[in-house]
Formats: sequence, structure tokens, C-alpha cells
Amino acid sequence: MKCASIAVVAALVLAAASASAEEPAAPPRYPPSSARVKVIVGGVAVTALAYGAAFLAASSWPEVPGASELKIPIAGPWLALAKNGCAADDPDCGATLYVRGALTAIGGLAQLAGLGLVGEGIFMTTEARSAQPSSPAALTVRPAPVITATGMGIGVVGTF
Repeated sequence: MKCASIAVVAALVLAAASASAEEPAAPPRYPPSSARVKVIVGGVAVTALAYGAAFLAASSWPEVPGASELKIPIAGPWLALAKNGCAADDPDCGATLYVRGALTAIGGLAQLAGLGLVGEGIFMTTEARSAQPSSPAALTVRPAPVITATGMGIGVVGTF
């Protein structure tokens, strides 16, 4: 019995993988700083499109309960969803009620997603701009010594 336990322990020790040092992790890569404006513009566009669709629906069907709340940006779809119901001239609207509620919730989520994109664009971490080599001035002029086999003097050199 004792030999069997020693054999099991020896097998486990020999079968265990040896530990090795971890490779150094590569530094995280971030998007360039030019991406910030694009994300903000995209977020504003998503919010504007979702709000425009909600405003168009509210203007097209003003008799539907909650239609006036859809004209409020961001919070409007959620206020309209609370007042979702059948219109007075159509008391048995059936499945239309559920479809309208689902579309109102999707519109509200789209407006919130657009705001999230705007926030991401404002607070996102970007790579620092790489240092640009300083470009020489358009015109530089300086004196320089001129030495030849037969004489010496001062000349003028420059870039333009």
C-alpha cells in the first residue's frame, strides 16, 4: 500500500508541467485621436435619426396615446411607452399596440445608444500623436567660410 502511494506521488510529480516565465505583455493599442470626432459624429447621427423617426411618427399619428411625448428627445420614447394604449377611435387595436410598443422601445434604445457613442467619443482613450520632426523654415540664410587652394573668404549659404 505504501509503495502504491509513493508511485502515485512520483507519477504526479513527473507528469506536472514545469512552470515558465510569462512572456511580457504587449502594450495595449488604442485608436488614433482622429477617431474621436468620427465616433462623436456617428453618435449624434444615430441619435438624430432615431429622434427624427420618433418625431415623424408622433406627427403622423397625433391621436395615438403617448404621441406628444415622442416629440421629447431621449426621454420621450420611455414616457410614451408608459402611456401606450389604443386610440379612442380604435378601442380594439390588437397587435398594433404591441408592435407600436416594440418600435417605441427600439427607438428609445437607439437614442440611448447614440448618446453612448457620443460619450465614448468624448471619454475614449486614444494614442498620443507621434512627434512630428520639425520642418525647417521656408528660408534660411547663414554665413559660411570658403577656403580654396588660392584664397579664403566668407560666403552665404541657405535653403529656400
